[in-house]
Amino acid sequence: MIGLIAIVIILLTGLIFAPELSAHKGYILVSFDSYTTYETTIINAVFIAIIFYFILLALEWLLRKVLSMSSLTRGWFGQRKTRKAQKNSLLGMLALLEGNTKQAQKLLSKSADRSDSPALTYIAAARASHKNGEFNQRDDYLQLASEYPKSKLAVGLVWAELQLDAQQYENALVTLTNLNQQFPKNKQILEHYIALYPAMNEWRKLITLLNTQRKLLTLNAVQVAELELYAHQQLFQQLAAESGQLLNDYWHKDVARWMRKELSYQQAVLEAFIDNDHGKLAQEFLLEKLQRQFSLPLLPYLQKIKVTDHYPIITFLEKQLKKSAHADYVHQALAHLKLKENHPKAAIEHLTESLKTLPNVTDYQLIASLMEEQEMLEQANQYYREGLAFASTSAIT
Repeated sequence: MIGLIAIVIILLTGLIFAPELSAHKGYILVSFDSYTTYETTIINAVFIAIIFYFILLALEWLLRKVLSMSSLTRGWFGQRKTRKAQKNSLLGMLALLEGNTKQAQKLLSKSADRSDSPALTYIAAARASHKNGEFNQRDDYLQLASEYPKSKLAVGLVWAELQLDAQQYENALVTLTNLNQQFPKNKQILEHYIALYPAMNEWRKLITLLNTQRKLLTLNAVQVAELELYAHQQLFQQLAAESGQLLNDYWHKDVARWMRKELSYQQAVLEAFIDNDHGKLAQEFLLEKLQRQFSLPLLPYLQKIKVTDHYPIITFLEKQLKKSAHADYVHQALAHLKLKENHPKAAIEHLTESLKTLPNVTDYQLIASLMEEQEMLEQANQYYREGLAFASTSAIT
């Protein structure tokens, strides 16, 4: 009803004002300076304005279509690049696993930005660069990988691993120190430290790590014990190379009491003294241990110790002959000491006793050669024959 009333009003208005407008059309003059450029009636101007308005609407619609197609085109090209990057990332990973590191580095570095996991792709590219010996490029890729959220620990661990592999120990130490400050008590960081400290001959630090972080290590009790013994063996050698007294002080002041009772640690100290020509300290150490507890595995070290005076240890062993249940081992040790003291006859006597219950090829050969030197040819031949017979029997069994 309202629409109908509006139409009637418009028609009545047209009937009233149309004759007036047609009789007085008026005009519009558009000019610049003194020159007339355009002249028309008001009605024509209105029609032109209406037509121009619709032309503008048409142009706006056309422009929107064009821009919409441009956006679609850009989206299509972007998706194409993303799909290609994902494909190259996969091919690069496969090339890395296949050992084709040059191709892997090329594919991974180009596709990292648009891959599903840019940080992982950059890490893989870094591994490929590392294999190619391009360490600076490796570091650049790892730096890019570290810029992605929540990737610092993973990137840092890989960085330390590759630096260790390249024997860049100082750089690896810096990397691990920074990581340990940000992520304390991380098991993988500790594993890298366990690999790093031996490479840098930092045996004290390794021992401290084993004692303070034992619960966090992935090693079992046996592996920790073996590593701890090895670390002490190397530290003993390191200290003895610097000073025999330094090792002696460390043993009595810094080594745990239970270690000082362990045969393996005692042997490690003796080997360090002997290897670094600290014969007197080695003899004193050995004599002290034998006096506290007569340990047969320590007796063979007597042959390795180089000193000018064997009297203290010889005196001790001669006393042990009267009360030891292992007189054959004591006779054997005394034989070698007497030989060092240039007493071949005494050595023959001790070897004769030890071979009765402790036969071995080396001592048979030794006593036979000593008897030859003393012109005891018949006895020498007898021991040669016994030695051959013992060797044959041992080979069969």
